[in-house]
Amino acid sequence: MQKIKNNKCFWLLFFLALFGFSIGTFDNYREMWMAENNLSTVSISHVISISYLVTVLILFYFTIRVSANKLKLGIVVSLVIKMITGTLLICLNDTNSVFWIKFLMFFDIAFTQVIVASIYPLMMNISKDDVLYTKKSFVESLFSKLGFLFVSILLGKTIIHTTINYNICLLLSIIFTFLSFFILITIDIDSKKEKSKFDLKETLKYFNKNTFLYTYLIHNGIGSLIWGAVLGMPMLILTENLSFSSNTASYLILGLGICSNILSMVIVKYSKIKNDYWHMFWKYGVRILLYFLVLITNNLQLFLIMLFYLFITDCTHEFVFSGFFINNIEEKYSLLLTTLKYCSSLIGKAIGTFICGFVFHLEYRLFILPALLISLFHCIIIAKLIKAKKKLQTKEA
Repeated sequence: MQKIKNNKCFWLLFFLALFGFSIGTFDNYREMWMAENNLSTVSISHVISISYLVTVLILFYFTIRVSANKLKLGIVVSLVIKMITGTLLICLNDTNSVFWIKFLMFFDIAFTQVIVASIYPLMMNISKDDVLYTKKSFVESLFSKLGFLFVSILLGKTIIHTTINYNICLLLSIIFTFLSFFILITIDIDSKKEKSKFDLKETLKYFNKNTFLYTYLIHNGIGSLIWGAVLGMPMLILTENLSFSSNTASYLILGLGICSNILSMVIVKYSKIKNDYWHMFWKYGVRILLYFLVLITNNLQLFLIMLFYLFITDCTHEFVFSGFFINNIEEKYSLLLTTLKYCSSLIGKAIGTFICGFVFHLEYRLFILPALLISLFHCIIIAKLIKAKKKLQTKEA
């Protein structure tokens, strides 16, 4: 018991579990909450997109310039701001205060992303190893899904004369955020450990020498852009465009997400395919074929199959390919690359969600047209990256 009490990594993971659960209880219904408060799909996409871009700026400051003790303080402050904005949003529900809802939701989304992205840099001041990073990713993903499952079961039901709606989901999110806040402030992070000074000139020199890193980040950003262009607002797409109920849409997203996680583990363990072109074909090539079929036919069934395939291949194949680039970098630049990877994803999602808002009410073929066109360019980037990987493997041999 004393060993657990003194294990800072355990308590940080426990904090992440509670915060991940809080994310799951509301984030998937965030766009639905905004829609119920008279925000148009375009406005919702703008709020999400701009929040992601601001997150990138804050995240860079947190991971590059802030020392360990101040990083913890930054996360604590972010949690407080998130709880305040969430509480105000609950009060603004059904008030038609569109401006203030957009303003507060903007910060709520941004600080949620900053907190999640800052956990591993904080952990690295205590321990640096691949196992801890894997645990962090697993805990974050698992408890976010558990939170989503929890509210999906409760949504629409009446408990103690209270109907569980999207606003109650937001209240539950704040409660679990407060519990995570309480855990974090009890963890003592060694304030004597300072981050080494970030040398921009030296870093640029290293990245210019290893240009495949730029290609990798572009690939990562474009992949997220395409995802955001199609699934930037998944609950709204399933409920408004495809007429699923909120509960059905929730179970579909949750079920397909779990299937994707399971399938990714199966591929890691049992896949005999060593050719990167095949891995990328099953993840991206089949998607392009489905985009093309929807473009030609404008068919609802094919559109649904396309969406399901996107969900189920979310976690698959890519790690077989991406892990190589993450592991083939000098250790002192590994945290920066992880940060840049996360930021490129956010920038891609921001642009993609922005596009999604504009094409949201168009017919199926026009809805997926941006994703199809960008995917064709993405194939060229992937091909260049695979060639770069082969060159690096030849040098190592």
